[in-house]
Amino acid sequence: MTQFYWWAGGIGSKSVALSGTVTTATESDIVAGGKTIILTLTGDTWVSAGASFDAIRQDIINGLTSAQSELLGWNNVVKALQGVAGVVRTSAVIVTITLDAQATYLITANETITATVPASALTGAAALVATPTFTITDVAVGGRTTKNTRAAPLGVEIGMNWRSAA
Repeated sequence: MTQFYWWAGGIGSKSVALSGTVTTATESDIVAGGKTIILTLTGDTWVSAGASFDAIRQDIINGLTSAQSELLGWNNVVKALQGVAGVVRTSAVIVTITLDAQATYLITANETITATVPASALTGAAALVATPTFTITDVAVGGRTTKNTRAAPLGVEIGMNWRSAA
């Protein structure tokens, strides 16, 4: 979303660009941690470094939202467990988020994440939606699979009786 603002030289627009290593992330990358989300502002600035910025770091994390509703996906795991220490004001116009390892992250389909920078984080006091969104690709993680690839229903391999309905 682009917003317009006035400044001494004329009219400009406010926006936030999303980049970083998360833009090519897979499910296993989120489990491992260390991927970065870089939010770069144009036409606005982050609130002052120190106590003002520290107070809104959770707001920035809360603005990272999945379009999906996976039980162990982004909204319920990453958003809930990401530590604020990973949110750093790199400059007046750049914030870098380094993702913590999320061992319980487990998705069954790709997740599309949108970053909305909250008004509380910006001197212009108006929320901005970052572009582009990014997608976390669903993969088997650490030998576990998110799909049921069994020939028989779950339970048969532990001694339960299985009869097919005829």
